Amino acid sequence: MGYKSYLAKEIIVYITVLIAAMSLLYLLTYPVIQEVLKTTVETEAEGFKQAILRHYAGHGSINLTNINILVNKYKDSLMTTYGLNQPLYLRYFIQMKNLLTFNFGNAYFLEAPNGSHKVYVIIASYLPYTIILFTTGTLIVIFAGTLIGLLSARYEGTVWDKIVPTIAVIHSSLPTWWLGFLLIAALAYGVKVFPPGGITSIPPPKSPLMYSINMLYHMALPLLAFFIVNVGGFAYVVRSLVISTTKEDFVMTAKARGLSDSRILYRHILRTASPSISTQVALAIAGSFAGGLTTEIVFNWHGVGWLTYVAILLNDLPVILGINFVLTVILLLALFINEIVKGYLDPRIKAGE
Repeated sequence: MGYKSYLAKEIIVYITVLIAAMSLLYLLTYPVIQEVLKTTVETEAEGFKQAILRHYAGHGSINLTNINILVNKYKDSLMTTYGLNQPLYLRYFIQMKNLLTFNFGNAYFLEAPNGSHKVYVIIASYLPYTIILFTTGTLIVIFAGTLIGLLSARYEGTVWDKIVPTIAVIHSSLPTWWLGFLLIAALAYGVKVFPPGGITSIPPPKSPLMYSINMLYHMALPLLAFFIVNVGGFAYVVRSLVISTTKEDFVMTAKARGLSDSRILYRHILRTASPSISTQVALAIAGSFAGGLTTEIVFNWHGVGWLTYVAILLNDLPVILGINFVLTVILLLALFINEIVKGYLDPRIKAGE
């Protein structure tokens, strides 16, 4: 088939999956979406009316009849824009357009730091903090876990190899929030080495360099908790993938040729197992964008997880729907990038087999 044909097929597949996911989200949440859109129209119309009243407040008498006519015309235009006065099939296409342009309407209660009630602005304001903490932590886990897993597979059957699965089971069983409380009690209130939570000190440093250093200082405990809970599991996955590859015939052939164990591991086994490992990497990185709800609450880290928690408490439906859609797109994008990487790493795909 060839690499180009493979990419073309994957593009078609993932575009289809994205449309299907959008359609499913629309169908399952249709009543909620209609309620959100109607509330958005009423909110924007009221804001438009207040703006007119403020404009004419210092110009003598106000003709409320003319103002109400203008507001009603504006409301009708919004109804048309959001498709609320359109047939059902047109509403579907309008909603698909809104989703593709990340137009989720206005939040009911939440607002961005700049005061905007636009859902996409709110999500964009909190997402960077999740990336800074959890995506950074995930990359560290991937690097350390891959190294530990490779060493465990290389020394299969030794004490080192038996320790890794044990650590993976124990660490993966630890709730991050519980470990977070222990770290806060020990290192924040016990020996007072790190701050107990927050993104920065209050007030935050004004210098960009000091602000970054202060943020890294506050990241220490949640990053440590995330690393402890996740590194063992990732190392075990890498170990299992590599060990399963060592049973292949080409490994026996390489050993018969007298190649060293390290060369066989890094030049042959790892290269063969890399497509499977890349899938785990893609899933881990995509998952990091969702943050960690309990972790962000425990450490008062205002990322997407914390935003989701607050939106659920306030029943802020537009924000909840917006977060779900953004995370769905991120997952599909990560899987698509993974297919591109897998196609490059797998010689069978490049050869068109």
